[in-house]
Amino acid sequence: MLQDLQTEIAPLLNKLYTHPIYNEIDSVPKLRTFMDYHAFSVWDFMSLVKFLQNHFAPSQVPWRPMEHKEIVYFINDIVLEEESDKDPNGKTMSHFEMYCHAMGEIGTDADRPFSFAKSLNTLSLDESFKKFEVHPFIEKSNRKTLAFLDSNKPHITAAVFCFGREKIIPSMFQELINKMNISEADAPTFHYYLSRHISLDAEVHGPM
Repeated sequence: MLQDLQTEIAPLLNKLYTHPIYNEIDSVPKLRTFMDYHAFSVWDFMSLVKFLQNHFAPSQVPWRPMEHKEIVYFINDIVLEEESDKDPNGKTMSHFEMYCHAMGEIGTDADRPFSFAKSLNTLSLDESFKKFEVHPFIEKSNRKTLAFLDSNKPHITAAVFCFGREKIIPSMFQELINKMNISEADAPTFHYYLSRHISLDAEVHGPM
């Protein structure tokens, strides 16, 4: 079944890995535009992984043993690194916050995606999309991700996370590093963010 699925999605993966976007990011201004949009994909990645943690390894008081201990280990390990990793200077932060920091480093609005995420403490999703003028294409993508979560079917969310995120991110980010005309000196934290995900997803999370 897994082999059949991999065969079915292979054309989509090839289309993704050969997308012209990698060559298009050939200047810092273009990288700013890319990151302005991509930050919201980083945010909905966090929503996927937290949904899976809440389902398979929820906080429960009093504590009781969990089933599916390998899955509990897997999802908690991912959350540990996604939500509390170290930046290049050894400071603890989530990968979303690291991404926002990388945005500020190249002179784009790092506060916008971060404030959008924080606004969800007091505003509805509709209100936050409107307040921060999130582009309709980005909003559509985010809503599609959140619709998987709203279905409350963890096997679907797990499939989205595995085949729509963890499997593809290392190759996508490696293509960015190989083809974008942005040096590490121009965007050091962004390069670190890409390399960190390539390492974690390809060498640790993907095999698990």
